[in-house]
Amino acid sequence: MGMIKALRALLGIILCLVLGISVWLAVQSQVFHREDIPFFGMTLRAVKEDSMAPALSPGDLAVVVSRETYDLGDVVLCGEEERSFLRLVGTAGEDFLVRTDSQQEGEETLLSPQAVQGEVVAALAGAGTLAGFLGSLWGPPAVLVAGAFLLVLPSLLGVGREPKERKARPAPNRGRHAR
Repeated sequence: MGMIKALRALLGIILCLVLGISVWLAVQSQVFHREDIPFFGMTLRAVKEDSMAPALSPGDLAVVVSRETYDLGDVVLCGEEERSFLRLVGTAGEDFLVRTDSQQEGEETLLSPQAVQGEVVAALAGAGTLAGFLGSLWGPPAVLVAGAFLLVLPSLLGVGREPKERKARPAPNRGRHAR
């Protein structure tokens, strides 16, 4: 019985955390219309296009960190370009030569250092799709309903209940002279 209560408490804590994250993401995307998610000095951005495949695939969540300097070959998040993720392939004075992984050599464009928001240091596969759902209008209610169902499920299945004690039946009345 104690184990079931401990698991319910842990599930309740996880539910509260996920629900809080979902509400926060929904406010960021629905109220403030932000594509970027600020997170402890980093920026998280869902990858929507496949122009950087296989480095970044649609549905990934790119973790971007701002740096003082960037090296050739780095994948960066750009605020100016139509395509938000670009690879640094060269320099031209102060500017960077950039292209997507789907572009051929010779199709580079110039990008000013001020347009670079940061370097992609990690990509979490599929997390962009999850973050998009949690940040939608349906995310928080879905988390709440699913979490409540998971908290009630053990009771519905009868798991963790103490067995009912059977009432002792009185012995049948056999009469005084019964053998």
